[in-house]
Amino acid sequence: MPYSRISKKYLKPRWPFLKQDAKGTLHVDGVSIKTLAEKYGTPLYVLVESEIRNRVRRFKNAFPYQKFRPQYASKCNSNLEILRIMREEGMDIDASSVGEIILALLADFEPREITFTNLHKTDQDIMFAAKVGVQAITVDSTEELARVAKVAQKMRTRIRVFIRVNPLIQYGKYTSKHQQYGIANSSVKKAIRMAKEARYVDLIGLHFHGSYISDPKVYEVAAHKIIKHAVYCKSLGIRIRYIDLGGGFPYQYNDTEVFQPEEMGKRFVKKFEEMIKKADLHPPTLIFEPGKFMVANAGIGLVRVISKKKRPKKTMMIVDGSTYAFLPDAMIYKQYYEVLPATKMTTRRTKEYTIAGCTCDCIDILARNRWLPTLEAGDLLTFMDCGAYSTVMASNFNTLKRPAAVMVKENGTIKMIRRRDRYSEMFAPELDVLKVADPRELKKFYDLTRINIDKLWNGRKKTIGK
Repeated sequence: MPYSRISKKYLKPRWPFLKQDAKGTLHVDGVSIKTLAEKYGTPLYVLVESEIRNRVRRFKNAFPYQKFRPQYASKCNSNLEILRIMREEGMDIDASSVGEIILALLADFEPREITFTNLHKTDQDIMFAAKVGVQAITVDSTEELARVAKVAQKMRTRIRVFIRVNPLIQYGKYTSKHQQYGIANSSVKKAIRMAKEARYVDLIGLHFHGSYISDPKVYEVAAHKIIKHAVYCKSLGIRIRYIDLGGGFPYQYNDTEVFQPEEMGKRFVKKFEEMIKKADLHPPTLIFEPGKFMVANAGIGLVRVISKKKRPKKTMMIVDGSTYAFLPDAMIYKQYYEVLPATKMTTRRTKEYTIAGCTCDCIDILARNRWLPTLEAGDLLTFMDCGAYSTVMASNFNTLKRPAAVMVKENGTIKMIRRRDRYSEMFAPELDVLKVADPRELKKFYDLTRINIDKLWNGRKKTIGK
């Protein structure tokens, strides 16, 4: 199919997978947005396999360190198909819950390729992770370290741990001083001694959380402080085999400029190796935990305009997606998403719109004051750069079904990677305990929602015509 050039007003360099046809319809790696909407309905998440794989390879190649083992932060988007891609590309997994550990195992990761890191773990969680055999459990406090030691003692099993350190960094606009993550720098030595004294605890790594880092030098500052603790471990006869500097790698949205891994990788590795050599430490495995960088720009949210409403000094377009069930970041963090007129890409932008979601809540606003072509009911819009956190944070507010998701494969085929919710699944936690509905009653309602109205009405028209 012949494609025409997309205007620079719409196309950003971070979307190399976008093209448009002569009629102004957007295509994603050769697949028409109209085709996606017709086959899978809207709202719909669209993930681009080629972009995900490219970003993983870029990240891994950016750090020329011999013992480099990056972990994908699965909390960003834990879809099984994405996890499978991460495994195929040689990533390990940073899991934030038992559920994410299970997902990683279902995606065929080996237990030693999974690290369990979060703020709170029950005794049951700790036992599960130890029984499975994850690479390590990252302890976030001295209380949690004591809990791990107790569980290990009862299991008579050595449990490998990382200690998460809050180095209390203040560098430029970045600070970790107000974060809830990790053991304060001044208390880390106490935690190391606790680990040393615990019979069944094996301290093998030190961890820094990271989180929304805009200056790559923050990682150097964090590494310097972490290595000091590794030296103290060495003085106690503990060899630190892993240094994990967490995530926080930015992704690009709007027209903001952010640093790329290629811009920091060589410099960081050089500084890190110098620090390790100066500290006379055996070179540890270096871990980073990118999440947003891997998947955010590879995600597209597809919605359909359902109505236009004139208001004093503004025009509102109502779409069939919402902040709650589709793009929660727009409401929670006031995230800015670029909006493209997916079926009118060649039409001039002459109207300013506020785009509202479909729920009964006045704060359900997806985008404000966006210049777009004249829109009508039925037009398709895409919200760009929504591959991170959208699906995992979406809710069933208003008892709406969370959307389906598809992956546009590198070979141009389409693969459904998540179907739309079903009412039976949404209601199950209440129906299972309250027993207020007959299963046959629910099936009757469910079957009614599954009727294909277009086919039904088309059939009637044919009958009337006869």
